[in-house]
Amino acid sequence: MKTFSDRLKHARLLRGHTQKTVARLARLSQSAIGSYESGLRHSSRSLRKLAQVLKVELEWLETGKGPMELPMEGYDLTDTLPPTSGVSESLPRPAGRRPRPQAPWPFPNIAPAQFDTLTPDDRAMLEALTQTFIEMAQARRGVKPRGRKAG
Repeated sequence: MKTFSDRLKHARLLRGHTQKTVARLARLSQSAIGSYESGLRHSSRSLRKLAQVLKVELEWLETGKGPMELPMEGYDLTDTLPPTSGVSESLPRPAGRRPRPQAPWPFPNIAPAQFDTLTPDDRAMLEALTQTFIEMAQARRGVKPRGRKAG
């Protein structure tokens, strides 16, 4: 992707957002987002807000250099792991620190809303199937599997 407008649109679609949603989250007008994506307006002072809303690296969005995704340690993964017995479900955040963004949705062809309609049993089955698939794919490539979490 050579241009800011291409990268902005790519990130928006990858995250499953409409122009209207991105505009609302970044506190911009929908027409501003449309203008950025069509190339009528070039990168903006709102670039940092757009990168935060889309959960992408600022430099990638602005210049196309470097990785698009934030490093995994940059994401808040607390809502993606099952609670461990004996540990509180939500740990308090240190005062004065901004919360880290949630990890990006990994499935470009499955909307998070579709996932949200699954029952807890369906989600457990999907997780087990995904884990099995990952282990088999790694075995084909000769990657040693990591230990499973007790649960």
